[in-house]
Amino acid sequence: MKRKWEERLRKVEELASHYERNPLPAVYRPKLSPFEPSPVWKIFCRQAEAFSYVKTCKEDVHVFALEKNTKNGQRFYLVTTYKELWFYYIQGYKTSLMHCYEVIPEKDACKLYFDLEFYKAANPGADCKSMVAKLIELVSQKLKELYDVNCSAKDVLNLDSSTDEKFSRHLIFLPHKTVFKDNIHVGNFVRTILQPAIRLMESNAAAVVPEEGAERVFQCFSPTVEVDGSLTNPTAAEDASKGWPAIAHQTKEVETSNHGENSEFSFLIVNDKEGDKQLFVDLGVYTKNRNLRMYKSSKAGKNVILTIAEDNKFVPTCKENVSLEEAYFLSSLVCNIRRKSCPLLHGQRKLREGAAGL
Repeated sequence: MKRKWEERLRKVEELASHYERNPLPAVYRPKLSPFEPSPVWKIFCRQAEAFSYVKTCKEDVHVFALEKNTKNGQRFYLVTTYKELWFYYIQGYKTSLMHCYEVIPEKDACKLYFDLEFYKAANPGADCKSMVAKLIELVSQKLKELYDVNCSAKDVLNLDSSTDEKFSRHLIFLPHKTVFKDNIHVGNFVRTILQPAIRLMESNAAAVVPEEGAERVFQCFSPTVEVDGSLTNPTAAEDASKGWPAIAHQTKEVETSNHGENSEFSFLIVNDKEGDKQLFVDLGVYTKNRNLRMYKSSKAGKNVILTIAEDNKFVPTCKENVSLEEAYFLSSLVCNIRRKSCPLLHGQRKLREGAAGL
């Protein structure tokens, strides 16, 4: 009898020790108030199923992608409210919520945002903070010119997940009541204002002057800019180009003219791993149903989360029953908008026709 009692006591102590180390998580129990919506927590294997379920919900729910720590990058799709997600998000659900992405629905209004990245080893002289500051200044200038929207660095949430190897930032623009019609319109606006940088990148690659002598110029096929902002420059046939006479100083004048016209945009151009030129703004993120990594989340297999950058100047306004951390979280969500109070901006492709004057 004594041994049985001692055995039971030992098991109870072991359980007590286990729950001290791993306490049971709190459960979301909304009160009867407008600040805490009813619980909705549904997981789907397919994104389309998640969006279909959203249409049936009375609550203001959204779709989030959860990335598993697997080699194939498998993702599941969560439907819930911002309030309930934040409730569990801050509890550190390491197995399910540490790799979380906001899904930007096709045709839904969203904020202006940028995904910035480049490899540090390939760009040893790059001044990261200066590049970000110049980009914010450029975008603010274009928002004023095209939409009469006032914006400064204090209206831009600056998130950082850089490592020793790679520079990585997210910029969320939050000027008062400024929302784009959808993600595609955001992409059109971004490509429009970055056209001078793209032209500069193309002009620098269009003609290469040989180091030995300035009598001839090797010409190459026209380079193209890929959707992600990288420059694809097909290799020129050197043997064929040797027979093409050209006046070197004329080519230099063209290059100098193009460079002078767009030199203020040179900070946007970086080297990739192979040494090829590309923009440090990722133009490939403006697609339908895009998954954008969230504040305080890391990529699967990585430990670096998106945090507030050292040079961030944006401070959110905390509403009733909302902490500062939650306010940052809500501000970082590009689809978290009040549609009724925000006129929608259009980044029409026709703006690109006037891009030469930007």
